[in-house]
Amino acid sequence: MRKKLLITVLIFVSSGFVFAQTDSTLSLNIQNAQEYAINNNLELKNALLDIKIAKKKIWETTAIGLPQINGEINYQHIPGTLPTANFGSDSSTMMMYDYIFESLDKLDVNNILDEMPKMAKAEPFTLGVKNSATYSLRVSQLVFSGEYIIGLQASKTYKLIADLDYEKLLINTKANVLNSYISILILENNLNIVKASLKNMELLVSETKKLHEQGFLESTDVDQLQISLNNLINSRNTIQRQIDISYMLFKILLGTDLETKIVLTQDLDSIYDSFIEKTINNSFDLNNNVSYKMGKNQVYVTELLLKREKTKYLPNISAFYNYQDKTNKANFDFTINHIVGVSLNMPIFSSFKRNSVVQQAKIEYEKSLNNQNLLEQNLKIKEQQLRFSYWNALEKYKVTTKNVDLSKNVFHNTLQKYKQGMVSSMELTQTNNSYLQSETENINALFELFQTKIELEKILNEL
Repeated sequence: MRKKLLITVLIFVSSGFVFAQTDSTLSLNIQNAQEYAINNNLELKNALLDIKIAKKKIWETTAIGLPQINGEINYQHIPGTLPTANFGSDSSTMMMYDYIFESLDKLDVNNILDEMPKMAKAEPFTLGVKNSATYSLRVSQLVFSGEYIIGLQASKTYKLIADLDYEKLLINTKANVLNSYISILILENNLNIVKASLKNMELLVSETKKLHEQGFLESTDVDQLQISLNNLINSRNTIQRQIDISYMLFKILLGTDLETKIVLTQDLDSIYDSFIEKTINNSFDLNNNVSYKMGKNQVYVTELLLKREKTKYLPNISAFYNYQDKTNKANFDFTINHIVGVSLNMPIFSSFKRNSVVQQAKIEYEKSLNNQNLLEQNLKIKEQQLRFSYWNALEKYKVTTKNVDLSKNVFHNTLQKYKQGMVSSMELTQTNNSYLQSETENINALFELFQTKIELEKILNEL
């Protein structure tokens, strides 16, 4: 890109270094800005945390199939008086015996009574204890579960999804940093153009006023030029506010403090040479595209869901060991300390509910295959469209660059004629507006060129 195509270029140099940071100033070129954002952007930090969560999720799922040990302690207190029991004379049975003996005594059958054994009187006993604690330990082990096997595979896809989300966000962040960096430079370039035009217009208005005072020009000439001057002042203020806002958004994107001063150490010329003139890869490998990889992973997820529903026809087998005891036992206690067992859960008949769920999962899997094929076609079309848009933007920029040179020459020639009284202020204003319009079109074309190149490299995953 020829340097004469840009009216002014804002260049920041920090002691020969492309990257420097003090307590309040951060000097960055494109590469340093992208690296700084990768390390400090809050969205990227959250994406890395999601990856860590996914790793923990894998172990969470894995642990389901490993031995599980659970302990339990229960304490109980029985308020009031404990109930008692007595299997001796106070029982209903002994009361019946007393009645029989009394009846026989009335019949004067003493010999028979003497020969019958006498019942000993038993002491009563309490049922339960006032205070007691029960403690138990249970060890279980999953022996076989089809859902567990599929769930373990699915947890790994969860990690892959987190990785792909981070990769996509990383690409977008690098692209956004590049876009924001270029946008600020273009705004500053626009501001320099407007300031240069404003300076020339102020001088021209001043000269025109003097000529009007001497009676060589009419007041309408002064007024016409003053309108152009006012418009330029308004444009300067608007662009300056846009620059201030752009720097604030750029700081948020980088992940730095809003009070930090940002100094951009690269200019549009160097970015054009390193980025626009970089050779474009003519081949398009879908497997490098993050959207395509995410689509493939989605197909795999729906396939796993189908397998999971099919495993519901299989039994679940688990084994367990249980130990239980009490700290304070009653006189009569039937607690069993050791229990070992195996549990088998076998699905038999669900009125074809499971079959219906499996068929739905199968349809979802077929849909994901169709979506993946559609995505592949759309990506190929989009890649071609971006290539065409890039070449169109490049041609448009070259044309608008030539128009800037031409309109600039026209304005200078018209200015000389105006000073000689050969053209009116209206014609001078029109040529000045035409020149500024050509500059605007050129800057817009340059920005469009950068944007299309960025989008093209994004889809090729070459940022």
